[in-house]
Formats: sequence, structure tokens, C-alpha cells
Amino acid sequence: MNEPRYQYRASWSEEDGAWIGVCNGFLLVSHVAATEADCLRGIRALVDDIVADLLSNDETLPQPLPWDDFDAPLVDTAVGLTNSPVRS
Repeated sequence: MNEPRYQYRASWSEEDGAWIGVCNGFLLVSHVAATEADCLRGIRALVDDIVADLLSNDETLPQPLPWDDFDAPLVDTAVGLTNSPVRS
């Protein structure tokens, strides 16, 4: 199967005092963690779980968007709230 290749980003949020991880194929998904490494591991694991669920239900996987199409703050823009990421 030719699955999309997603990219992940972790950005520090001064306001939240934590790292916030996002993926370029899942606009409403993020992961918050105390360290950058934990943040990247967390967002990857979360996306892996979502992809497995979609595949098990024969659903189409979202295609990755270029980073330029959703510059930070990704989740804030998608949800329409300030600094309110979806927490895992």
C-alpha cells in the first residue's frame, strides 16, 4: 500500500509552557508534552493510532499538506481558538 508520508513538527508554546506537536496531514490533532522528544514521540504515536483506525475501517487516509499551507499556529487556526490544542 502506498501510504502518505507525514511530517511532524514540535513547537514551544510560551503561553502553555509546553511543547506542542502537530502533523501535516491531521489538522485537528496535536500532542502536548514537557520535552521536544516526548512531544514528537507522542504526536507520531497518536497519528499512528489514527491511521491504523482509519485503515481498519477502510477509510481514506488524509493527504499531507505542505507546511506552507498551514503555518503555526496550526491547531489554533483550524479550531478557531487561541492556544487550545486538542490534547491526547
